This record gives sequence, C-alpha cells and structure tokens, in this order.
Amino acid sequence: MSQPKVELTLPPLATATEWLNRATADNPQKTGLETKGHPTLIHFWSISSEESKTNLGQVAQLRDQRRRDGLRVIAVHSPQSEAEEDSRVVREAIERLNVTEPCALDNNQRLRDAFAFGSDDLPSYFLFDTDGNLRGSAKGASGVDAIEDQLDEMVAGLRAEFPFCPACERFLNKEAMFCAECGLPLSLPGTAHPYYENQYQASLPTVRLYDLDPLIGHVIDGKYELVAKLGEGGMSVVYRARRAHIGDDVAVKILLGKFVKDDAALQRFRREARAAAMLRHPNVITIHDFGKTDDDKAPAYIVMEFVRGTPLRDLLKSENHFPVERALRLMRGICAGVSAAHRQGIVHRDLKPENILVVAPDDDFEFESVRVVDFGLAKLLADAGAGPAGTVVGTPYYMSPEQGMGEPLDTRSDVYSLGAMFYEMLSGTRPFDAETVSGVINHHLYDLPPPLAAALGIPRRVSTAIMQALAKDPDERPQTAGDLARLIL
Repeated sequence: MSQPKVELTLPPLATATEWLNRATADNPQKTGLETKGHPTLIHFWSISSEESKTNLGQVAQLRDQRRRDGLRVIAVHSPQSEAEEDSRVVREAIERLNVTEPCALDNNQRLRDAFAFGSDDLPSYFLFDTDGNLRGSAKGASGVDAIEDQLDEMVAGLRAEFPFCPACERFLNKEAMFCAECGLPLSLPGTAHPYYENQYQASLPTVRLYDLDPLIGHVIDGKYELVAKLGEGGMSVVYRARRAHIGDDVAVKILLGKFVKDDAALQRFRREARAAAMLRHPNVITIHDFGKTDDDKAPAYIVMEFVRGTPLRDLLKSENHFPVERALRLMRGICAGVSAAHRQGIVHRDLKPENILVVAPDDDFEFESVRVVDFGLAKLLADAGAGPAGTVVGTPYYMSPEQGMGEPLDTRSDVYSLGAMFYEMLSGTRPFDAETVSGVINHHLYDLPPPLAAALGIPRRVSTAIMQALAKDPDERPQTAGDLARLIL
C-alpha cells in the first residue's frame, strides 16, 4: 500500500464533467454517491489503460461482495486523449466492461488534480472511511489487492466499534440503536440488540409467585426436564426444557389433559409431529422427537428446537405495522418456510402472526429472521378425510373463504392466510373485522378488502400480490407460497 497523497478528507465530486450512468450528482442517495456512513473506494481508470480495464473485473467483484459491509464504489474515467473525452464512447465502454457503479467523466481533470496524482498513475485507487477520511491508496496492476487488504482491516474496526444497519448498509454513530432511515434495530458491536431481548421477555407468560405451574421441574420420559413455560395454545402448552443426557435447551409442547381422551385431538397432535418432522428448512421450527406416555401430566408431547424468538403478534402490538422493507424481508422468510411445506404436500391451515417467531440477527442471519411454528392443524394432502367433513379449523381473521365454509383445503388456502397476514403487517389493520366470528367469516366470503393506503408507500407489485392472494376464488390466487414470494420480490 503506497502512502496516501490526498490530505485528510474526500474531495467534492460535484466538479466532475459528467456522470455517465447516473442522472445527476445532486441527489447522492438516489445516485449511489452517498458516502457518509460508508467505506468508499474511488478508482480512476481509462479505456486506453490495459491495466485499468483488466482490474475492472476485480473492482466489480469487490463492489458486489463487500456491499453488505457498506462499501460504496465510485469510478472516475480520466481521459488520456481527446478521443476519450467523448461521453458516448466511454458510456459504451462502461456498459461493455460491467462498470455499474456511478462513473464520472473527468475531462477537465479537476478530480485528478484534487486527488493529486499524475496521468502515468492509472489505475489509481483511494479508500476512505465512513467519515470521508483517507485510509489508503494504491495504483497499478496489484492496486485492488492492496486496497482489499486495507478494506478488511478497516471494516473489522468499524464492525467492532459502530452500529450497522444491514438494510441501508451503512454505519451509524456509536450511540445509535435504530436506523434513522429505515427504523430497523441496528447490529450492535459485540452484543445483541436489547430490542429483541425485551420483546422476547415481554412475550413470555407472567410467572406467578403463587399457584406455580406444577409441571415446572417435571421430567418427561426420563429425558426432558421442564424449566419454564413459554406459551399456551388452544390444545397444548409449550415449555422450555433441558435434555437430561445432553444438557441443551429444547421446546416441549404438551397436549392439554382435557384432550387426552379425544381421539381426534390425539390424531391431530400426532399429525403435527409427523408433518413438521418432514420439514428441514431454516424458516421452519425443527422437530426432534415425539412421544406418548402413561404420565398423566404429559400424556403426549412433541420436542422442538428452542428458538429465542418473539411472536410476530407481539411485535405488531408494540409497533402497529412495519416499514415496507422490513415487512418485505419478513414476508419473504415466511413464504420460504411455508413454501417448503407446500413442496412436501403439507398445508398449515392456521397461519397467523401468533404462529410466526421473529428471531434476532445472529451469525447465520444478518437480518432478523422468522420461523413458522405450530403445525397442529397441518394436513397431509395424502391423508384424505383426516378430519370430519365440514369441520372448520383455523383463526377467523386469517381464514380463507373455503376454510370458513368447511370445504377441503389445499395450498391456496394458506396463500389467502398469508395475504391477510401481510396486509396487517404493512397497514396495522386486518383486512376484515367484525364483532362476531360469523361476521368476520361473512366478510371473507363476500367482501373485498379495503385498498391499502397510498400513504404507506407500498410498491404496486406488493399491494397487487396481496390483493391477488386475498381473491375469493382459489384459482385466482398464487397457487403456493413460493408463487406468492415471487410476486413480491
């Protein structure tokens, strides 16, 4: 790495003769010229310099691979002859050479003079930190390699010291907790964001100091010691448990005692274990074990991976609705998990915010991620007649018209439920509401959902996809969760 020639800070770029593949440099956020909060690489090149053109492939690879680290790359074409000052010729060259970053035409040599290098120094590379301070420079055939080494060192230092927004791909000041642009909880250096821990703790049942849960401390099948209650549903209770022989934490779902003598409930519980155990996907809770015992306290149970996540319902209660980009990321993850089930012929039949866990970013997921849970109402398509004819199961607010009528269901019913859930995630309101269950079902059967408000800034492709998912006729909807995901990409 050669010694930097530019003093202190990034020179102004507005002195460029012309910006070739961006409309203007007046709006830096929309033109890719915003450098505040971003490591920034400025590279000077020329179509007459063979080293320059050879290195453009390396620059493109660095640009694309390190974008998630906030790197922004800006090209400057420094003409070496009068013929190279023709913007049409250079524009054709950048299209041919995959120069997709903002590229300035420096015919008047003002940028070259500002960066203080000579015409024989092409290609030249200048690396600036998030505050626009020069951190290193290099030139020649090995210049990109030298810059990449410096970038690795700089990004490691930034990650260790400054919060980072993975959505906006920029670093913020040390005191920031949420992104000022998108509102997303930031990735904090060296620690988990308290937002996720606070939401997780708030979602847990209140621990009573009297009339304690009698199952706490109970060991099931000699293998699973129940440690804490995580939640309760219509037919089961979920506990955090410790595996006796391994020592790690798992989640154990226990069938409520009142359903033990209900053959239909036991069959449904058994179907949940079988259906969910078939799925292996990062957006679906993994099933480890299933058992039926003579223990009156835990006659039937399912053992699942323990995920420290917050139900989507609790996040919606605290935030009402999500910014579009955050909602879209969550929606894509939900669709991915449900799509994995659809590919195996499994219909969830009870998709709702309560059955989606939102998990904090970690080493495996740069953004918060989701897990689809509770296949207690899942139906294997191969199990024709698994439930009584005309049985209505599900949650009314997210129930498809055919589900409300007690008709046979397929993947398109899940798509309708996803549409209803996504509508709420973006708007803060359900598509249909009423004082009675029958009133909600009637809305699903006969009424169109209110249009999503223009003020929410939802892209047309997304609002259109949601309305298609909420079509009354299953044939008019996307046929699977994967089809819906492709419409909102």
